[in-house]
Amino acid sequence: METTVLCRDAADFAARAGSWAPGRPFPLLACPALDRYRSLFPGGRLPGAERAWRPGVVVSVGDAAPAGRMLAAATGREHHEVEPEHLLKRLAGYAGELVAVVGLAEDLTAAGDWPGATGATVGVLATRDLPSLACLVYRSLTVGAVGEDRVFIASHPMLEDSESADTVEFAGLGVLRERRLKVVVVRSLGKECCVGLPDGIICGRSDPIDSPLPTFEPHYRHMPCMKGEGCHRADLTEDQRLRAADVHATVVFTHSCGSIGVGANLYPNHIALALGFMEGTAVAVVGAMGVHIVQRSAQAEFESALADGLPLGRVVERLADRVHPINGYLNRFGLLGDPGLVVPWPSGRAALRSAPGPRADEAVVRRLAELNNVILPRLERLPWLEPVVDAAEITGLRERVRDLSADLVAPGLAGEVTRLEDEIADFQVRTVRQVAASIYVSGWNYGGPSLDGLRQVAQRDETCPSCLRDTAVLVTLRHAVHDGLTVRTLQCRRCGDIWWSSESGEPSVVLHGPVDVDAVRGTVARPARQIRNGGGETLRGGIGFAFALRKRFGLPPETCSPVTVAPYSTATYTAETDLVTYRPRPDVHTSVFVAVLNGHYLASAMMLRLS
Repeated sequence: METTVLCRDAADFAARAGSWAPGRPFPLLACPALDRYRSLFPGGRLPGAERAWRPGVVVSVGDAAPAGRMLAAATGREHHEVEPEHLLKRLAGYAGELVAVVGLAEDLTAAGDWPGATGATVGVLATRDLPSLACLVYRSLTVGAVGEDRVFIASHPMLEDSESADTVEFAGLGVLRERRLKVVVVRSLGKECCVGLPDGIICGRSDPIDSPLPTFEPHYRHMPCMKGEGCHRADLTEDQRLRAADVHATVVFTHSCGSIGVGANLYPNHIALALGFMEGTAVAVVGAMGVHIVQRSAQAEFESALADGLPLGRVVERLADRVHPINGYLNRFGLLGDPGLVVPWPSGRAALRSAPGPRADEAVVRRLAELNNVILPRLERLPWLEPVVDAAEITGLRERVRDLSADLVAPGLAGEVTRLEDEIADFQVRTVRQVAASIYVSGWNYGGPSLDGLRQVAQRDETCPSCLRDTAVLVTLRHAVHDGLTVRTLQCRRCGDIWWSSESGEPSVVLHGPVDVDAVRGTVARPARQIRNGGGETLRGGIGFAFALRKRFGLPPETCSPVTVAPYSTATYTAETDLVTYRPRPDVHTSVFVAVLNGHYLASAMMLRLS
């Protein structure tokens, strides 16, 4: 019994399709697409279209109803017919379902948008004419009949991972004219009508470049070939143009801008790349929609989904969910082909060609984000408050963050981020040491360079933590020029300075300890401050202690130490004060604890009552 029957014309095809059932000869119309498919079977006998259940529904548009009916009959799905102007509204009722939309390209253009825009998980079986569409449905129902279990990757050499491709040259595409491979991947620069390599082009046109063309509507983007001016790649000869229809593949996976534009096409369907592939031997094209940024993880995710036995509609959904780092609008994929089709795939994960692509360690990314968006902006405010701060070094740290963020999947990134965090912590320790040294020699005014620019914006009564009287006032100051620079200070009418902080809100980091401390000459005093971390981030930086303007009075020099405080924890810093070697006169000596922790600049005043 014959497996196919060649129909005389469209009317004969419609009549035979209306009564077709699995196991009977499949109605086809003569066309180049059928000739290409037939060439894969040297013995001459084409395979039979058997029944194979697939999930979802089939929706036919316009004149494609006979082909859609056969697809539904062979796969056990409901079949619905709709006119182009009603397609999108009809598909809105199938949100999340697998819908095979069967239609001629011009009818789908008349629908006004990509059929999947309304929320259904759509695959579009579309060609430029009815004979090619009938052949496409037939190939979809005989998908496992012929082909090699091989993934072939062609990549433009300027793209990442091009070194892992099978070819980066046009000459390497020759195998695609000879043998049908399971998956052909094309990663390159392109648009709806083509995809290019430096020395050649895959073209959407299935006819010779100098063939007469129909009249195109003026709203389309007109390529030179549509005006009789030859290919837009004037550097190429005709031998360097591979027609997409001449590519043998079961599935084509394209990474190039606008490679699928059905329904929302800016170029005429006559030159559409994806439609050209569908006139070859492919049963499906998974391709980029609109502006596309190639992601290294897409290939492995695609092959993994095929190996997991997912139908093509769910394969495309997985790409949307898992392709990293960009998996939004700039990484949209569309499917030409049956979304319910499961492509036969060799058993076992070992059959995968591509190793899983690297993914960013999100914990490391969050650490970089914390440095860039939280800690560095705080540090960048420091030069406004302290003249000894090295603003150029802060700029260098900012550049380091930017450099590390350029490749978030780079090997060793976690170690580089750790080293940068250490450098930032060390910078804060050195800054505190310089501030403390300056206090010891020259005295202290918190916010010295900016005092003239600070303006009080709020005042609130508080209880003094030192004398426990209701004699303290919390003052908030904001800089008149730098509106991101806020200083808060607690002042007591009895005790004087209590603390200063560059935090703009309620303090999450506090230096706590007594204002008045007694000490005796000839001993080692141990004034201390408790560092209270009330936030969820680990604090790193430095803390120091210095007597204000007391070098010439013979008091011990400044001290400084690195410090780390876990979230919601406390740490104590003790300033060992040598009053044995140094023997200043008894007095009330003004001193200050200063700290820079995760960019916060803190100060806590202390009065040493020396006897």
